Amino acid sequence: PFEPGSVFKVITVSAALETTRLRPESVIDCGNGILRMGSRTIHDEHRYSALPMQDVLAHSSNIGAIHVGMQVGETNMYNYVRKFGFGHRTGVDLPAEAPGMLRPLSRWRSGSLPSISMGHEVSVTSVQLAQACSIVANGGFKIRPHVVLYEQTPGGEKIVPQQPKPVQVLDPHTVITMRQMMEHVVLAGTGTKAHILGYSTGGKTGTAQIFDFAHHMYTHNYNASFMGFAPVVNPSIVVVATVAG
Repeated sequence: PFEPGSVFKVITVSAALETTRLRPESVIDCGNGILRMGSRTIHDEHRYSALPMQDVLAHSSNIGAIHVGMQVGETNMYNYVRKFGFGHRTGVDLPAEAPGMLRPLSRWRSGSLPSISMGHEVSVTSVQLAQACSIVANGGFKIRPHVVLYEQTPGGEKIVPQQPKPVQVLDPHTVITMRQMMEHVVLAGTGTKAHILGYSTGGKTGTAQIFDFAHHMYTHNYNASFMGFAPVVNPSIVVVATVAG
């Protein structure tokens, strides 16, 4: 498990579309790249005074994501993070799957909502990210990932393992909006290298410092992640890549 960083803003924005009046064109305060919260100071790589929410996602503004998350609120944010499949095992048919980490709402601190809104103070696995991205790609349903299509003894019949029913997480209108916003990330934001000639693609990039759980401190190493899908209109493939260095 690792902190996902900005790929997690997909969950923040999805929750905002369903629980607030924010729309892709809603203007979000980005504080000219600096946000002070008590003794803590949040910085953006690029300084923006304000951005439409679709550009908060496209340009990956931490401050913008925090302001979006604050409008979503702790309870809604926690519920959507859980609904997207984080904080518990996906149930994939592989051994020793990690559940990641999402603290119960009762253990959230004053800085938890801002941190989680931009993909910190939560840990995930790549399989969980793929499952979450597939919710946007498949029309809004959480489906348990699996690697076994069917089982068959020599000369026997094919036996398809029983899979749980899909669970609806997002409204279809939200799904369409999120696909368009994630396509905007690839066309005009931080994910332009995922633009593939001849295909429409959507995605989200993310970078996060690696946390040393043994010593309770952040290291100088980073995870770089990307999750995306193609094509945009009727997605048939989800890709998640994570590189630690």
